Amino acid sequence: MTFNARLMLRLLSHSFFRARNTPGRLCPQRVGFLVTQMLLFYPLLGAAHRLAWAADRLLFPGFRRQEVREPVFIAATQRSGTTLLMRTLQRDPQFVPMDLWESLLAPSVVQRKLAWALKALDDRVGQPLQRGWVRLEARWSQMPNTRDYFRVHRLSFLQPEEDAQLLLHQAACYDLLAFFPFPELLADYADYSRRVPAKRRRQEMAFYRSMLQRHLYAHGGGRHLSKPPTFSSAMPDLRAAFPDAKFIHLVRHPAEVIPSALTLWYGHWRMNGCPGDVRREARILAGVYCLWYRRLHEDLADLPPHRYVRVGYRDLTQNYRQTVHRIYEQLELAMPPALARYLEAEDARVRAYRSRNKYTLEQWGLSREDLARLCAGVAEMYGFTF
Repeated sequence: MTFNARLMLRLLSHSFFRARNTPGRLCPQRVGFLVTQMLLFYPLLGAAHRLAWAADRLLFPGFRRQEVREPVFIAATQRSGTTLLMRTLQRDPQFVPMDLWESLLAPSVVQRKLAWALKALDDRVGQPLQRGWVRLEARWSQMPNTRDYFRVHRLSFLQPEEDAQLLLHQAACYDLLAFFPFPELLADYADYSRRVPAKRRRQEMAFYRSMLQRHLYAHGGGRHLSKPPTFSSAMPDLRAAFPDAKFIHLVRHPAEVIPSALTLWYGHWRMNGCPGDVRREARILAGVYCLWYRRLHEDLADLPPHRYVRVGYRDLTQNYRQTVHRIYEQLELAMPPALARYLEAEDARVRAYRSRNKYTLEQWGLSREDLARLCAGVAEMYGFTF
C-alpha cells in the first residue's frame, strides 16, 4: 500500500499531543486547521481521488500505455529561479507541465474531463466561475495569515507548480512539512534515496509515474515538464523511474536561497497555524538545504551532456535569452520560433528585475559562519565562497 499511514498518524499525534514549543503549537487557528483540513477535507479528498483512479482503470484504461518519454526536470532547491524557468519553458507547446489544480484537486483522467467540461460550459456563459476564482485567489493572498507566504511566492491554482506534491495524496513527501512543521519526523523524506526503504521508494515512484501517465494521457500526449524541489534528494529514484529523463540543474548561492526558503516555509506555517519561535527548525532546515545541494551534485553530475545542464541563477537572470538558448542546445531540444521571439522581447525586463523582498540569515538566528559550517563540502563542489 503506497499511503504512508504510519507517518500520517505520527504527524497527527505529534500535532495534538507534542506540539508545545514548536511552530505547530496548538492555538484556535491551528486546531481549526487540523480539524477541518486534515481530519475532514484531506480524507474526503483522498477518498474522491481513489474512486476517480479506480474509474480511470475502467473508463480510460489506455492511460497505462501512455509513454512518459524524455521528461524534463528542473532540479533545484526552492528559490533558485525554478518559477522563472518553468514559466518560460511552459510557453513551448512540446511541454505539458501540471497546474496546481490538476495535481491537488484533479489528479485523475476522470476528474480532468469533468473539470474541462465545466470550464467549457463556463466559457459559454461568460466565464463567471473563472473570474470568481481569480478574485478568490486575490483575496486569499491578502489575508493576514497568508501575506507572509504570498510575499515570497505568487501561488496560483491556475499555474504550473511543484508536482512532487502529488505524493501528498499518499502522505509520502517532504511537502508535508508545510502542514506539519516537525522536520525531525520527516527526516527520511529529507534524504529520500538514502533513508526511505527501497520497497516504499519503488511504490511511491510507481505511483508518481502513473500520475504523470494520467496527466499526459488526458492532455493527448506531450513531454512532461516538472520542477520538484522537494525531490532534490530523490534523483537516483527519479532516474530509475524515468531512464531517459533530462535535468536542468539550477544553482544559486545558499546564502541567498536559504533565508528566502525559510521565509517560504514560515509563510506556510502562518497559513496553517500561529507559529512562535522557529529558530530551532530554521537551523534544521538550513542543514536540509545544504544536504540537497550535495545530493544534486552527487546524483546528477555523471549524466551525459545531452541529458544534464547546470545553470547558475545569475546566468539565468542576467543572461536570460542566451542561457535559455544554451539549455535547448545542450539538451538537444528544438526551440519553437514563438519562444525565441518571447525571449528576445523579455530579455531586458528579466535582467532589470529586482525583488523588493530582503531576506537575511540573522532573522532566523543564523550567521554566515553557521551557514559555512552547515554547508561544509558544498562550497568546494560548487565554488561558493562565504
